[in-house]
Amino acid sequence: MKTREDLVSLGIEGFKADEIMKLQERMLEQAGKFQYRKKDESVRDAEGTLVRGDMVQEDGTVWEPKGPQKEEDSKSVFFKYFDLGAKAWRQFNMFSFIGLVEG
Repeated sequence: MKTREDLVSLGIEGFKADEIMKLQERMLEQAGKFQYRKKDESVRDAEGTLVRGDMVQEDGTVWEPKGPQKEEDSKSVFFKYFDLGAKAWRQFNMFSFIGLVEG
């Protein structure tokens, strides 16, 4: 998981860094709703989680990692999450993060 210091070292500061930290903390306990700008400049409304038990795939099974897991790179600008709508892993560039969505 990213620390605030990781975000600042990447150039993500202030409100955006605080919101990303809140999203990460929320998604470790439950689902989080948020928005980010996609490559084509459209806005993506997403709901995701980092809680393994909530990662239910299309066939009804809970997602389990296959093979050895890589340690997260603190220099990566990508935020990886399990998309509850798509039932698959997604990622977004943290510089394109817009904010949390309440509700």
